[in-house]
Amino acid sequence: MKSISFSILAFSAVSLLAVSACRDDGETGEGGGGGSGGETTATTGTKSTGSTSMSTMNTTSSPTTSQNMCAMGPEDNDAACSDGCDNDGNNFIDCDDFDCTGHGDCGAATAEAHNAACIDGIDNDGNGFTDCDDNNCMDLPACTRERSNKQCADGMDNDGDGDSDCDDTDCQLEGIVVCDGTTPVTVDPADYEMLANDVCTNGVSDDANAFIDCADFSCVGIPEVTACKDFPAESTNAACSDNMDNDLDGLEDCADPGCRREGIVVCNGMTPVDVDPADYTMLANEQCSDNTSNDTNMFVDCEDFGCSINPDVTVCPEANDVECSDNMDNDGNGFTDCEDNSCRYNPYITVCEHELSFAECSDGTDNDGNTFVDCNDNSCNPMNGPKSPACQ
Repeated sequence: MKSISFSILAFSAVSLLAVSACRDDGETGEGGGGGSGGETTATTGTKSTGSTSMSTMNTTSSPTTSQNMCAMGPEDNDAACSDGCDNDGNNFIDCDDFDCTGHGDCGAATAEAHNAACIDGIDNDGNGFTDCDDNNCMDLPACTRERSNKQCADGMDNDGDGDSDCDDTDCQLEGIVVCDGTTPVTVDPADYEMLANDVCTNGVSDDANAFIDCADFSCVGIPEVTACKDFPAESTNAACSDNMDNDLDGLEDCADPGCRREGIVVCNGMTPVDVDPADYTMLANEQCSDNTSNDTNMFVDCEDFGCSINPDVTVCPEANDVECSDNMDNDGNGFTDCEDNSCRYNPYITVCEHELSFAECSDGTDNDGNTFVDCNDNSCNPMNGPKSPACQ
């Protein structure tokens, strides 16, 4: 009897381990799991958890597989993504396999993965879950804060903080036009974008903080504000000497902090310096190779983003189109060309695919080919560092 009991316990333990096994084929720090955000629909019609879905898929083989009729190979085409087989042997079948995204009936890449798509009332990725019910939306500001004109006028406490609409401080920020402080304002939804853009480009701070227009995170993050998306950065010598407020933050040229970075030679602090554009590269290179921190941070020369992503600077390794496409590890960090963050995250590099801009981080497309889309991609939504406006 004792040996029988022990056998039963051992079998139970093995069974539990098998059922609790989960998939780990995603990029570190980014979304994982099979299919669309790891979501499946249970037979009861309720939303199942990722672990339950994974164990179900891992312990269920297709009839075709059991009959040894599956063609083994890549699972990344219409035929392989609709044959009921685990063609590539990774335990995920057809649309449950990431590689099938966009093939056959597996839908487009995850389009419900940025703020605007998470409040539009549409099941953009066709997985049966709409907006904040979709795992790809749940952690974004659109679903964790009262962060849009639509949400600030719907009579609901969208972020669960006990305050609804204009009583919520999130609805009193710059770019929210349906509230005047705590007082509701009647606005036609068709006018949200126009009025929000007007408020975020009027050259004044319209809320309680001191930040103006696109320098205010609320203008950058509110989905209805389009004027603050993908504007040219005020962080090059040309942009810092053109008498324009290129990034619409209310600050022009040397008054803009972006123009006081290392490698910007047309400004000495907030004072303009007259420099011949033909000398930008020579002077910027000198400043970025003098072993001195020429700005207010602690980073020196090419360790400073002011130098490494400045198009006028050519002395920094793996920071130009030539060195980002020469199959060499020019900076000795173990990464070559577009695998190196110096190339991958530099918006001035044209030989590498990027997922950095608002457009790239809200188009439902895997622009950089790493299988992660929009705000599920660390490039758009890093744990540390600036996020794309689509993910703020």
